[in-house]
Amino acid sequence: MKQIISQHASKWEDDPRGIFSLAQGVVHWRPPTSAYEALSAAIQANIMEPTTNDNDCSGGYGMDGAVGGGDGRLIHTYCPDEGFPPLLSALKEKLQRENGLNNPHCMVTSGANQAFQNCVLTLLDEKDEMGNISKCVVFEPYYFNHVMAVQSARGGRGCGGTAAAAASSSSATSTVTDAKSTEGLLVGPTIKGVPDLEWLRSQLEEHKYNSNGDALSGGNAIRMVTLVNPGNPTGVSLPYEFLEEITQLTKEFGVWLIMDNTYEHFDVKKKNKLPKDGNTNDNAPDYPCFDEEHVINIFSFSKGFAMAGFRVGYIALSSKNGESGRGTKAYEEMLKVQDTIAICTSRISQMAALGALQAGREWVYEQVKTLDTGRAAILEAMSSLEEIIGGDGAMYVMGKLPDGTDDQKFASSLVEHYGVAVIPGSFCGLPGWIRVCYSNLPPEDCEIAASRLKKGILELTEK
Repeated sequence: MKQIISQHASKWEDDPRGIFSLAQGVVHWRPPTSAYEALSAAIQANIMEPTTNDNDCSGGYGMDGAVGGGDGRLIHTYCPDEGFPPLLSALKEKLQRENGLNNPHCMVTSGANQAFQNCVLTLLDEKDEMGNISKCVVFEPYYFNHVMAVQSARGGRGCGGTAAAAASSSSATSTVTDAKSTEGLLVGPTIKGVPDLEWLRSQLEEHKYNSNGDALSGGNAIRMVTLVNPGNPTGVSLPYEFLEEITQLTKEFGVWLIMDNTYEHFDVKKKNKLPKDGNTNDNAPDYPCFDEEHVINIFSFSKGFAMAGFRVGYIALSSKNGESGRGTKAYEEMLKVQDTIAICTSRISQMAALGALQAGREWVYEQVKTLDTGRAAILEAMSSLEEIIGGDGAMYVMGKLPDGTDDQKFASSLVEHYGVAVIPGSFCGLPGWIRVCYSNLPPEDCEIAASRLKKGILELTEK
């Protein structure tokens, strides 16, 4: 989309507001003040404190995260592969309190995208114990970076392996749109943005082996099932009961479930809540995750804490059953991937993330409330379309264009003639749709962008 925006930018130079982007999934607010305070303290410590211990991992913080407890000059050095110790400690507390995960293995990554890539490189084999290519399941419409992570791991022209190479075209988007021809990638259907579990069960049955496999493989050619909740690109929040069902289904077949919780703070209607059993539990996690050996949970600082440019995400793997547990074995293998790709996430970014955590979940919720105006405006702007999904989770709404409409040309026309950018659905495996983000503009600007979008939809769909 950046290419399309730059192509038509000159036509909007006389408009002081220029082109409004409803494309990229970012937020309009800035990180909490506590993140900047942590950065400032770390930098000052780096300047002022003498070097005393080159092996100190605290980097200007005590192990409790307090400034001054260690050597500030180490801010420029590596930290342990798994992460900055004070941040890891704070994350484990957060995961217990807010997500119900008991003392998991935790690893800090350069954003949630690297977290997912770590999972792909750890869990997918070129050939499994039965001689087959191990497979990853995604559901369409899918998050395109998840697809490209599998494609890049498979190699070949267009990052899609030999099958995709044979099917590839000169289209700039063939890397994404050829997902179904990518070796080792199974693309499943959704019903109004909800993954079809009957399809998933049939695939798990079809690909299971007679053997139980090892700790990583689980005895199935399908190695991992990927789910984003709340959904990108769907904007759909899945209820706890659904998440429980897919957790039990993947457990039944010994398959890893990768839960991407990047949008955990954006469960607008609070669908992911523990069922009420008549007992009041004030300590129930705010966004419950499943503490199971076969579940890997991914989180991010990019959305709720507005730290996309800092590139900080993290992974939680179960520590159940100690050294013999599947989570522990996967974690140990994943450390090799981490050390090869990134070694560690930028130390100073991790310090900023530790500062951001001090602002708390309620701080994030206050920012998320500012999206109500824009969400309502976008839903109204898209109301003339035949079908829309989303709006109750993450920061997206998807809309179906009239039959026969080329979604990429439609998106280009919106930029050129109406000064508003959206993502074509074909980028997400759903041609003929568009994805609209309502979080990247302040409320008043989002309302203006929504009026442009509404005009564009009405006029372009009448042609």
